[in-house]
Amino acid sequence: MNDTVFPADEASLVTRALAALRASAGVDGGLLPRQGGTSVLLHIAGRALRYECAVRRKVDRYGLLPDLAQRHAGGPKTLLVSAPLSAEMAGRCRELGLEFIDTAGNAYLSDPGIYIWVTGRKTQEELRPARETATSPAALRMMFAFLAAPTLLNASYRDLAAHAGISTGVIGKALDALQARGLVGTGPDGRRRILQPEQFLNEWASGYLGRLKPRLAQYRFASADFDRWSPAQGSSAWGGEVGAAYLTKHLQPRTATIYLDMSDPTLLASMVREYGLREQAEGHVEVVEMFWHARSFVEWFPTVPPHLVYADLLGSGDVRHVPVAQQLAGQIVERLQQASER
Repeated sequence: MNDTVFPADEASLVTRALAALRASAGVDGGLLPRQGGTSVLLHIAGRALRYECAVRRKVDRYGLLPDLAQRHAGGPKTLLVSAPLSAEMAGRCRELGLEFIDTAGNAYLSDPGIYIWVTGRKTQEELRPARETATSPAALRMMFAFLAAPTLLNASYRDLAAHAGISTGVIGKALDALQARGLVGTGPDGRRRILQPEQFLNEWASGYLGRLKPRLAQYRFASADFDRWSPAQGSSAWGGEVGAAYLTKHLQPRTATIYLDMSDPTLLASMVREYGLREQAEGHVEVVEMFWHARSFVEWFPTVPPHLVYADLLGSGDVRHVPVAQQLAGQIVERLQQASER
């Protein structure tokens, strides 16, 4: 398999690995996108260690490890970030002095006064039968709905399906999978709750960038006359930088991300015509298909729900977005915690 990782997938994989490291070793870390790659900041024993990431989807060749270790020798401190490593590959990394973390929570981190060695862990996906659907696109739509409106955790399947834009048939298995992973649980009152808000948010953002967004209709445009455009509630809303600027007041947008109801093809056609949009791969206007019921989750209008803005920022690869994404994440997690306490 080609181990090339594209920008959105890279952010997704690193975010998942950081969440797994927190669970396995109690180490907090943050994503620091930079031009041409990704960095992370790990907080260990009162210290902050910055690493440049060598991100690989799959590491199944011993020859890759010495090459990575040699390529980065003498340069900035480097961290291999990958899908789960076998015990043999993990041991080889340690022998070579190549620090790593993976999406199962395995890790080798070594610095003066710091030594972390975790191996043998497997992801829940590896342990579960393949039929479970916790990270399928449909389940990710369901998780999106829970993040937007936690009350839907206890709504009827019909109501949940209508808001999330999914069939009722996938809901039961997806809920079972989330409960098996400890992300959703039942309180003493018998009502479901999100048990690990931060992990739930990051796993949703990772899944959205890596599995759901690539399946959505997406367009890039250039325009000299787009400043006049504004969203219409129930059919369009701001995501990305503009959404972040609305929600935090701490970002000067350079690009425009719009989520649009594409069940009505005339909306996109009229937008292109009225504002003279020209398809361009690096255009500053991104239009993405709304994947939920367009008239649901309008509490934040003119923006999409903040967890979608958060995912957009993670997937952008722009270092300016890091503190804004962290601010949004804190607000989202606090809101979920308050909802679970009611």
